[in-house]
Amino acid sequence: MADSQVGKNQKVTLGANKVLGIGNWSMAGQTIQMLDDTEYGDDYTSYCPNVIDGGTITFGGNAKLGDTTGQDALDDAFDGKVNLTSMRFYVNKTSYYEACQTTSYLRPNNTSAGNTVLSHANITAKPITSDKGALLAISFTLHISGQFVLV
Repeated sequence: MADSQVGKNQKVTLGANKVLGIGNWSMAGQTIQMLDDTEYGDDYTSYCPNVIDGGTITFGGNAKLGDTTGQDALDDAFDGKVNLTSMRFYVNKTSYYEACQTTSYLRPNNTSAGNTVLSHANITAKPITSDKGALLAISFTLHISGQFVLV
């Protein structure tokens, strides 16, 4: 039987450290770049599938100034253009998505995928939002090179 996942059991980590203040994350999913293969005389457009784009992940919540192993470390990773391989996006207390670090694992019930690649993500945006009636908010956007897998 498949179970629904309760949001309060989810979290975001960088390595072994929970990123404090985070209350939401969203994975946009992969897309395939389509190349136009239409030629003169065609009545309909025609496309050829090309490479797969790993997509993006956005996550955010309350800014926690001084979270040296979480939000501050992500700021440093942005500034240093670091390839992140140890970010985890938990769907419950034990299962999470992370950058694929093997070529033989796609998800728990598919360990012979064979079509996986060593992957990483880079922070491409980190806006901070202020409102007089709310807590200081922060968000991050990751661009995935390769794919994230469910562990």
